Amino acid sequence: MTSRFADSDGARIHFVEVNSADTRAPVVFVPGMTDVADDYVEVLPFLGRRAVVLDLRGHGRSGVPADGYDSATLSRDIGAIVDAVSDGPVHVMTFSRGTAYALRWAVEHADRVRSISIGDYIPEEIAVPEESYLPLLDGRWRGSPVSERLDRQAAIHTFRAARAQSFWEPLSRWQPPLLVVRSPNSPLVDDDSWARYHRLFPDARLCEFADSPHDIFRPDRGRFPALVREHVESVDGA
Repeated sequence: MTSRFADSDGARIHFVEVNSADTRAPVVFVPGMTDVADDYVEVLPFLGRRAVVLDLRGHGRSGVPADGYDSATLSRDIGAIVDAVSDGPVHVMTFSRGTAYALRWAVEHADRVRSISIGDYIPEEIAVPEESYLPLLDGRWRGSPVSERLDRQAAIHTFRAARAQSFWEPLSRWQPPLLVVRSPNSPLVDDDSWARYHRLFPDARLCEFADSPHDIFRPDRGRFPALVREHVESVDGA
């Protein structure tokens, strides 16, 4: 397990890496809005190959620049991590709001993507009103205050910079090898969105974790990454 940094337009973006000697296409994991890379140090080994998880700017051990919290910049941050670990293709893994930034990068760099695995989110960037995101920032996530996980002002900049945009159609035209997991107990992938996944991606692997909340790493931390491992190995023929 190695802690590393990559430069992205002058911002230091932190990531954690395992199995760095593995020469197969690595998994690049982009987590959610209140996540930090350290949440996943016990999860990465379940992926069974070289894998990295990053701290979005303003989160964890990443830098907190004065600007650059729009999705275009955040997707470039992801690209900086990809380039730091590979000059070839990668497998993209996402959870929650990190999905929007990862998919923007993936759609713009389809030649660098072997597969995509999405955890409990839809392929959209969602604009969230202040009355919804301020209580989130004042709350707790996985037992610790959100204020200890990310810089509050950076988070506010991120939410204010968000613009509603959809990746449903470009992803549908592309049809990458796709795994999607949803919690039916969470509103983020409702029944209509789940039906849309089924309709637009007939060859995708679509799974429900009936006993999970939005945090699909509960109650079993290894279940989602184990599915991702199966998915990427089927794509790679391993």
